Amino acid sequence: MIFHRVIPLFLSALAPLTAAEFPCVPGSDRVLSTTEVKNFWVNHLQNQPLAPKPTRLHPEQEESRQREISRRRGLIQAIRSGQHDIAARLVCLSHNVEAWTRQGDEAKAFEAERQLLLVREHVAKIATLEAQREAAVKLGEAAGRVIEMDAELQRLKQLEATLVQG
Repeated sequence: MIFHRVIPLFLSALAPLTAAEFPCVPGSDRVLSTTEVKNFWVNHLQNQPLAPKPTRLHPEQEESRQREISRRRGLIQAIRSGQHDIAARLVCLSHNVEAWTRQGDEAKAFEAERQLLLVREHVAKIATLEAQREAAVKLGEAAGRVIEMDAELQRLKQLEATLVQG
């Protein structure tokens, strides 16, 4: 389905961080790098307490606890492998616009904001291209089905003609 990949890209183009699974980087006067944002996310996820181990009275809670552990491990691994670098860059730039503004350096704040807009524009273009690609795939699949139905229709017409003559 087209929406499961495209909508998050559009949302990430419109906001510095839309995925609720990432910890929110607190505002400060400190200028951050993308690596520092990713390290913050990883450290926050690792240090966040888990639900306590369930007792024998509630064994069904173990499954949700294990899912949460797996989700965190998967997210940490994805962050470390670079799968969320664009999201980290968006958060970094958004944070730095505010940090430079707090420090009173309007020129650097303006440059960070310009870079933020360029990254958002890039993400929006990627989302648009992905939507177009998926639409083309769906169109190709539909064309294939039409060809198959046309062939079946021709076969049935030939069968009908044979039955009428015979």
